[in-house]
Amino acid sequence: MNSEQLFKEIDSFNDELINLRRHIHAHPELSGLENQTAILISGYLKDLGWDVTESIGRTGVIADFGPLDKGMIGLRVDMDALPIFEKTKLSFSSKVDGVMHACGHDLHISIGLGVAKIVKNLKLNFGTRIIFQPAEEIASGARWMIKDGATKGLTHIFGVHVFPELSVGTIGIKEGSLTAAAGELNVEIKGKSGHGARPHEGVDAIWVASKVISGIQELITRKLDPLDPVVITFGKINGGSAFNVLAEKVNLIGTVRCTNLKLFKNIGNWLNDNISSLANSCGAEAKVSFKEITPPVNNNSEINRVLRDSGIKVLGQENVIELQKPSLGAEDFAEFLNEIPGAMFRLGVSSSNGCAPLHSSKFDPDEKAIAVGVKVITESIVKLNKEILNKVDK
Repeated sequence: MNSEQLFKEIDSFNDELINLRRHIHAHPELSGLENQTAILISGYLKDLGWDVTESIGRTGVIADFGPLDKGMIGLRVDMDALPIFEKTKLSFSSKVDGVMHACGHDLHISIGLGVAKIVKNLKLNFGTRIIFQPAEEIASGARWMIKDGATKGLTHIFGVHVFPELSVGTIGIKEGSLTAAAGELNVEIKGKSGHGARPHEGVDAIWVASKVISGIQELITRKLDPLDPVVITFGKINGGSAFNVLAEKVNLIGTVRCTNLKLFKNIGNWLNDNISSLANSCGAEAKVSFKEITPPVNNNSEINRVLRDSGIKVLGQENVIELQKPSLGAEDFAEFLNEIPGAMFRLGVSSSNGCAPLHSSKFDPDEKAIAVGVKVITESIVKLNKEILNKVDK
């Protein structure tokens, strides 16, 4: 089957993939709870003739096809939704209150199933494994699946993620770092309670917390290299007991994003020293804890080249965009890249009317992107098969 025939075949079952996507979108499941989604995926793949293994990484699914003795080329797609109330008013909007596919994982699943449907008709020299991963949104599913052996036998891996900043019909390619490393920051401010009318007699932990929040942002700009971007966002604050009592304790929870892995490894100590210093200057104490969540996605140059060349063949040079900046979002596809070489590309999903951002309650990607994703990934798998075979022959 040549490329033209391949693309026509993909177009012939595009409506089927869109209907699958809409069903998944209407029935979203949160991280680690993707049970019905996994059942749908498994049944579909078994009907296609793939060798399916369920409950890998709790609710994850892996599917293998083709000759497996020489090694396998992998594709990873994620399955989980987010705790967001949908406001798109689509006919197939979420039927689960407070849960929504607002990050495009429903499209990713449909793309994975589309690749499975077309790959089974190709005579490839190496096996293909598609990994349907749970719990990406809590950056846990990749580790769960790797622990259960999802990467065993894989030689290379591809990844895809929808990207509202690009128009449908285009893809984004990025050399090196595609996403940032991510960590979780917890700070407990300990002050001294007292009467709200006599603040000088105590230590107001809320005032101290405000100094920590603003002070750490200032310190980033003056004590860290501005060429290595760091973002610290506090997303939750809890403290105080009454309107007229000085708060004795305040808890802050936030996220830290960084593209420089060496800096990221040291950022916990930096935060502890500087946050403690800020709190002490106000007469309070701070207990700081930092937890690494996931490393950055660092694309392998050879696999990235395969994606780029395949994208150009499928879409044309003008529709393959070289991304200049990494995203400070996190993606636990990075865990797979710690095991095997691979690369992830960005899939344009913005229609002529635009597209709301990821994690928005109004996120509504253009479904034409599904076929684009299937074509680029399938072409990449075919191309990588040929390149590996050529190396073996030499």
